[in-house]
Amino acid sequence: MNQPLLHVMIPAYGKSPYLRQTLESAVNKLSPEVLITVVEDPSEEANLKTLVDEFPRIEYVKNEKRLGVGGNFNRCIELSKGIFTQICGSDDLILDDSSKYLSQNLLSKDIAAVGFDVNIINELNKNVKPLPDLVKRFLRPKLNYENIFKIEDIFKNLMIGDWLYFPNILWNTEIIKQIKFDGNFHTAMDLDIFIKIFNNNKTIAFVSKKTLSYRRHKESASSKYAKSEGRFTEEFECHKNALKIARSKNWKKIQFFAQLALTIRLHALFQAIVLFPKSPILAIKIFFKAISPIR
Repeated sequence: MNQPLLHVMIPAYGKSPYLRQTLESAVNKLSPEVLITVVEDPSEEANLKTLVDEFPRIEYVKNEKRLGVGGNFNRCIELSKGIFTQICGSDDLILDDSSKYLSQNLLSKDIAAVGFDVNIINELNKNVKPLPDLVKRFLRPKLNYENIFKIEDIFKNLMIGDWLYFPNILWNTEIIKQIKFDGNFHTAMDLDIFIKIFNNNKTIAFVSKKTLSYRRHKESASSKYAKSEGRFTEEFECHKNALKIARSKNWKKIQFFAQLALTIRLHALFQAIVLFPKSPILAIKIFFKAISPIR
């Protein structure tokens, strides 16, 4: 039996109010050959098995104990039977089957991940253009339909700013099993693993095709964490790690942009200004984080 090209994993925790929509989109839009699994991290709030059982095509797995976000992502990779694994958010909507657009070139053993474009929606499934996503679009390099990046080029670009969307990345399962996600990270987990990928002399690719609707809403874990000091601590930690790697490989441009961290600093300064009236102590902490050197 041939190994499936893609296994879509949907990690879930708690009540997951958009999960039904996510599952419906997966069943309706993904090719029959694509495997789909919900991996529930246990909580006292909910048990999602009853909902998932309404979709016979979808496999349900519940972790024996709570693994946390990064731990559950690694669990998804471990369980995956696909050559590629997509870790789709339990609040996002699948628009199309990304595996249909994987050319032979993208199956190279040197490519650890293939990103796809996204549509941005809100709680009501309406298309929106929030400022963070306009910034991401601005930071994107000039792209063709299919893009396989040189390691130094994409490394430098992501040090300027991370413009990719985690839920619409197809991860090379075998490579990520070896590298693993770091459970200590929340919002910067994707940037951290990209840096590890480049350090392992692997690269990433991108296909300019919108195959997922990425949901922005106030109750998402990423939205809540985005305004905290922890977000910027993670991003600066990633840049420190990138600087160390760039120095070891004598990548001068990457060293420069890893230390500059301009997008992160501007974002931190903006958040400090916004937060100051209600949370002056937190705002001051973020301000000093924004101006601290990366060594």
